[in-house]
Amino acid sequence: MQKTNETKAKSKSLLDNRILWMAVSVVLAMLIWVYYVSNYGTEVTRTFYGVEVTYVGRDAMRESQSLIISEEETTSVTLTLSGSRREMSKLTSEDLKAVVNLSTVVSPGYRTMAYTISYPSSVNSASIREDVKQPQTVGLQISKLANRLVEVSGRFEGSLAEGYALDAAGMSFDPAYITLYGPEEELEQVATAAVIISRDNVSSSFTAAANYNLVDENGEQLSFDDVTVDADTVSVYVPINMTKEVALDVSLVYGGGVTEEHVVKDISPQTITIAGDAAAIDSINTIYIATIDLSDYLAFPHTEYSIILPNDAENLSGVSTASVDLTFTGLETAYYVVTNLEYTNLAEGYDADVMDITLGVTIRAPADVLSSIEANNIRAVADLTDITTTSRAPVTVYVDGYSEAGAVGDYVLYVRVVPAAAEEEAAEG
Repeated sequence: MQKTNETKAKSKSLLDNRILWMAVSVVLAMLIWVYYVSNYGTEVTRTFYGVEVTYVGRDAMRESQSLIISEEETTSVTLTLSGSRREMSKLTSEDLKAVVNLSTVVSPGYRTMAYTISYPSSVNSASIREDVKQPQTVGLQISKLANRLVEVSGRFEGSLAEGYALDAAGMSFDPAYITLYGPEEELEQVATAAVIISRDNVSSSFTAAANYNLVDENGEQLSFDDVTVDADTVSVYVPINMTKEVALDVSLVYGGGVTEEHVVKDISPQTITIAGDAAAIDSINTIYIATIDLSDYLAFPHTEYSIILPNDAENLSGVSTASVDLTFTGLETAYYVVTNLEYTNLAEGYDADVMDITLGVTIRAPADVLSSIEANNIRAVADLTDITTTSRAPVTVYVDGYSEAGAVGDYVLYVRVVPAAAEEEAAEG
């Protein structure tokens, strides 16, 4: 009897356990059904705005066909998509791309092209339905790839230290020209590649790497998406010169009785302003515009001389000539007939004799000195250097004993020069 009761109790316990597990299974099934229905069974529709348009084969089209996209009518599209809540929840506008395949483009011109939608790899795109594409196609202008060489130009917009000047004409660029690649209609708008250099308180020449802008003939900056260049930067040399005021002067060769105390100089202009490399002009304080032998002039005439600048210097004053007036003071002149006629520097193997009997010369000296000079104090000496035949020979006039006196002007003597043997033969005959 007792065994029967135990068997009945066990049977009841098993039944209760089966009921419990059946209840648990029903609950789990309901949860799975709710999860499935929520994520896979319910379809949702969403609209995605600003989906980027991208291109496949753009580089290949450029390289193989020399074609580029010169204008894009549409850069983004709007998509309305439907799918399970689970798949749709994975999508954003940034995840999607509207992809245009350019592999069929072989000639320039305008065309409308369809696009496909690219999904992220985490999304089962097969479960997505594409309801609306707005627009359904995109418009493109395809142009032939051209190239053009444009000159680099530039300007300095900084400030200079006191006493320095920009040599704008001397600015140089490396490279001097930039090659542009892009649509011909865009390249034709470019006038130059413009560089602007800005530094403050500059006192020496310098070289700098700089960016440039493409500008049109009016100096307006241009911007192109499809223009490329062969150099992104250029090296710019900016020459900065020192400026300096220097005196103008003449170099005087004293003679003919004239010494420094007897000359009054009047030069106009007295100074000019020059510019040049600091190393070249720093030591220049005076520019000599002429060398004047004072023994050549009784009275010096008003004379204009060209201003010749040292190498690599520039005249900033705008004048190219200077006038010179010289006045002789404290001197008088007298005319003498000289009989002391001599020669010097006769070549070996030759004989000579002066053919002139007298030579008239003008002597200049202070009045008290001049009154003491006699004709026999004066010698005229012909220089026979390199003379081997009868010739006019240049003469140096000496006023013996009177260093403050000198001859004015140039003089010559006729001198007979013959080989010594010929002189002896003539004497014997």
